[in-house]
Parts: sequence; structure tokens; C-alpha cells
Amino acid sequence: MLTTRRGIACLAFLVAVGSLFGFAVIMARKIVRRGPKDYRRAELTADGRRVRIDLDAYTKAHGDFAVFDPATARYTRVGEVTLIDEDQKFVERRIHPSGSWPVTLGPVVDWTPDVFFEPSAVAGRFEEVHITTAYGAAPAWLFEGRNADTWVIHIHGSWTDRSIMFRDVHAFSPLGFTSLVPSFRSDLEVSPPQAESSHLGQTEWRDVDSAVAYAVAHGAQRIMLSGWSMGGTIALLTAERSAYRDRIAGIVLVGPVTSWRKTITAGAEAAGVPAVGAGLVMSLLQAPPFAKMLGLDEPINFDALEWVDIPNRVSIPTLVLHSSADQEVPWEISAAFQRANPDTVTLIHLPEAHHTQEWNVSPHTFTNELTSWINKRILSKG
Repeated sequence: MLTTRRGIACLAFLVAVGSLFGFAVIMARKIVRRGPKDYRRAELTADGRRVRIDLDAYTKAHGDFAVFDPATARYTRVGEVTLIDEDQKFVERRIHPSGSWPVTLGPVVDWTPDVFFEPSAVAGRFEEVHITTAYGAAPAWLFEGRNADTWVIHIHGSWTDRSIMFRDVHAFSPLGFTSLVPSFRSDLEVSPPQAESSHLGQTEWRDVDSAVAYAVAHGAQRIMLSGWSMGGTIALLTAERSAYRDRIAGIVLVGPVTSWRKTITAGAEAAGVPAVGAGLVMSLLQAPPFAKMLGLDEPINFDALEWVDIPNRVSIPTLVLHSSADQEVPWEISAAFQRANPDTVTLIHLPEAHHTQEWNVSPHTFTNELTSWINKRILSKG
């Protein structure tokens, strides 16, 4: 009987270990590989002035958002929530008056925080340029500002694309800076394709540094880096490693990943997985054979992507805009980042919003906090 019990216990242990390893493999893949679109069911209401869409935490959130209809390849901006039906599990939102009314919609759509869709919707004067990188030419949007001496490099996160940064360009526009919105190696629009997997900013920063070099070559005397989510990781690496780091005057971060260790651990905890599971995920991503299997050019160096546990690593004035409702990168990580860099980092708590949707919930507050900090910490220094 004792032998049987030991056998059962051993089997249970092996099953638990196997399940944990399986989770680690799945989570590691989700972190560095592009996943499928998360489509939702949607339709127009009878009056054609509202969108009815599946109810979840994102679709009922306060603020302005948009839906993309893959059937027509059209975006529709939506605003005010007019009805939430908990029983039927749908929400109705009014179509934003700034857009055109769609004739049809659905049956499925992609929900997006991007509300501008095209560069012309953000500013009248823009052009698409091509930035020379180590792998070839990368497309970027250039928005000419009144101030040709100060440039902002807008850096998007993982598994989005550069258009998601139109909100950031809009927020910076009152300052009159010139804006450059680059693509980088894991973006789908880069041709020929360069990277099937995200390197969590570890290699992508080089492409952003190429954008910095482009800005300098075209007259930039002072550069701001603005990174959202993983774009924050890229901004911090660029500020440290760029050949033009003496031109980088400040950094703006929105819902940033300043510690991949803590972000992955928080994600595992939210999924109900013990900390050892998160540790296993990181061990896999650091292991050369597994990294290669995931399509990574090099294993992930988590020490190089850590700004929370290293005191005073940030030497440039840095603004962090973050919501405590962020479900992907917890607010507490940004708070710890600020405590680790008290002389250089300013942390602003914004109204409740999901990950990198602070602008959507309150564009006015977002823009005011951004412009106030830049006027005080950057422009007043001359």
C-alpha cells in the first residue's frame, strides 16, 4: 500500500511538473510570437448610429476607441457607451461624430484603441520616409513641426504597428515638435521580413537608433524618445546605447515595461501560476536552444532589460504616464521604477485605463500632463 501511495504521489508530481512546463512553453511563445487577432462579434443598431459589440472589460471601457471591419477594411470610431446588456452580453456605443457612418458592419471586428487610422487624420503635413537600418530600409512617418530643432521619436510596443502611435503624435502636437514614427524589425510591414519573434526590445532598439541617426542627419538638435509598453524598454535602451545619446534630452514612457522579470511574473500570477512558473518561462527564453526554436536571433538577457532593481540607472529626465488599472504591466512596477530613480523619473497617475489606453480615457489630461512636464523639465532648460 505504501509503495502504491508513493507511486501515485510521484505520478501526481510528474503531472504537475509537466503541466507547469507546458504552461511555461505556451507563455514563452505568447510573449515573443505574434498571436491571432482577437475578433469580437459586432453589428450596427437599427438606426445605424451605434455599434453593438460583445461585452467585455475593454469594449465597455470609458473613452474613445474604434472597430476595424476586416470584411470592408474600414475603421469606425466609437465613443459614448449608451447601453450595457449583462444578460445578452453586449454593449452599444455611439459612433463618433468625427467619422463617417458605415453602411454595414461585422459580423466580426477587431477592437482597437487607435482612433486616427491614417497619418492625415493627425496632421496635415506629413510624409513617409525610409530609414536606413542594418537590414535595409524601414518605413517611417515624418510629421513636420514648427520646431525643426526638436524631434520626437515615437516607439510602439510589441505586436502592434506604428499607427498605434498616432495618439502620441496628437498629444505632442501642441508643442510644435517634429515627430518621427518608425517601424522596426518585427513589424509586418518591414520588407523583406526580418524577425518572426519579438526580442522584447533587446534588438529592436538598434532600429530606433537608426531613426535617431536619421533625425540628427535632418537637423535635430534635441531629441525626445516616447515609448509605449515594450516601446518603453526600447526607449530606455536607446537612451543608454545610442551613438547620439548626448542629443537625447528626455524620455516619455506610457505603461512601460521597465522590468521584464516583474512583468512576466505578474502575468503568471494573474493566470494563477506560481512564481516558479514565471521563473521557468524566463529560463526558457534565456536558453539558447529554446530561444532558437522560438525564432529568436539571440537569447533574452533579462539583466539588460531591468531598470527597477538597479538604482539610478536612468540618467535622463523621464516622465511615466500610467494607470493603476493596467492589467498587463502593473502600476506597481512603474512606482518601483520611480523609487529606483528618484532624481530623474516623474510618475503621473492617470485615470483608470487598460494597458496603454490612458490617452483614450482622457486625452485632455494625458496631453496636459505631458506638455506641462516637457515645458518644466525640458524646454525650461534651454
